[in-house]
Amino acid sequence: MSDPRKLTAHWQHYWLPAVRIARANGLQKNPRIYDLRHTHASWLIQDGVNLFTIARRLGHTSTRTTEQVYGHLCGRAVAQGIRYRPRGNPKRSGARS
Repeated sequence: MSDPRKLTAHWQHYWLPAVRIARANGLQKNPRIYDLRHTHASWLIQDGVNLFTIARRLGHTSTRTTEQVYGHLCGRAVAQGIRYRPRGNPKRSGARS
């Protein structure tokens, strides 16, 4: 289990400032950490990462859990023929091998 002091420090020093900046730039929702987790998993699926890898990254003990939660996105990604698209810093995206 994570140290609650580390979680509190992360919340105060990273999460809250990021939410404040997003709101100052037009975000109207009240985001939760879970929303960030779901977005991350969704992007991995859209990028064609296999469910085993996603399950491990999310801490699921079985790919079945991942499939039950995010399976609806897998079908959409396949149907749309989505291919890998680098995210983030374009200079770093070429570093994969």
